[in-house]
Amino acid sequence: MELSEYRQYHETKNHSRPGFAYNTYICTIPLDFPRVSLHWHDQMEIIYIKKGTGTVTVNFHSMPVSEGFIVPILPGEPHSIETDTNSRMEYENIIFSLSILDNTETDDWCDLHVIEPLQTGTLTFPRPIIPGNPFHDEVAAALDLADRFCDAKTPGYFLMVKSALFQFLHALYVNQEIHTADPAANHSDRLKVLLTWVKEHYRENITVEQAAQIVGYSTSHFMRTFKQETGQTFIQYLNDYRLTTASYYLTETEKSISRIAQDCGFDNLSYFMRMFKKTFSMSPNAYRRYKRGAAAG
Repeated sequence: MELSEYRQYHETKNHSRPGFAYNTYICTIPLDFPRVSLHWHDQMEIIYIKKGTGTVTVNFHSMPVSEGFIVPILPGEPHSIETDTNSRMEYENIIFSLSILDNTETDDWCDLHVIEPLQTGTLTFPRPIIPGNPFHDEVAAALDLADRFCDAKTPGYFLMVKSALFQFLHALYVNQEIHTADPAANHSDRLKVLLTWVKEHYRENITVEQAAQIVGYSTSHFMRTFKQETGQTFIQYLNDYRLTTASYYLTETEKSISRIAQDCGFDNLSYFMRMFKKTFSMSPNAYRRYKRGAAAG
């Protein structure tokens, strides 16, 4: 798994094939990682809660979720996932590119009325999708059907997965809401720039003042806005990002603990050790042994 994927997902079931951008991951918080920090990407994502309770934040709007809840996330929407305190949450994470469903035909109805509006965020619908109504029934049936086709892998099953995804899109289309301007859009665009910058510079000595300059806010306004919109201080977010990266290197490489700490932006090894144990409830060495033992088993 690539580092960019590992920062967000723990892959135990991968439905991706060359030429077919559709992936399913089974994730458990906090066993796989303590949380999924704020991030965004160009693919569509669906979070399907299987067990437990937690919170999914999309475009800086937090929503409590529990078993059966489904949260579709549109391309480009900043989002994060966390479980409730002292609890465990299992969820299926489905990621696919809308391009696998588009059509090269000029003025294709589906492209004009569904695919493009989803890509631009102008087709909106109630979230989370809660069990106990026809909207949820159709969405859940489509996602479960896609899972069964992927598990069976019969000849041509890609066609059946596509058919299930079109059923999913039908549910979104017929349950769409009237689009209104999102007051968080300005914050969203600015913070997306910052998240991309952190991805490129997390190894460096980053200050709150630098981050504020990236988004064009004063330091005090940035600190207040970031905490209000994400639920974390910027330093907490940065440390989470670095520690998740460190967990990848511990699992996927033979690098020494001190080298991993340095590569992830921690100049002080003792501080890194304390922060890692606080976050993952075990030392880096114990984490490495645990993850490799789990993989071997």
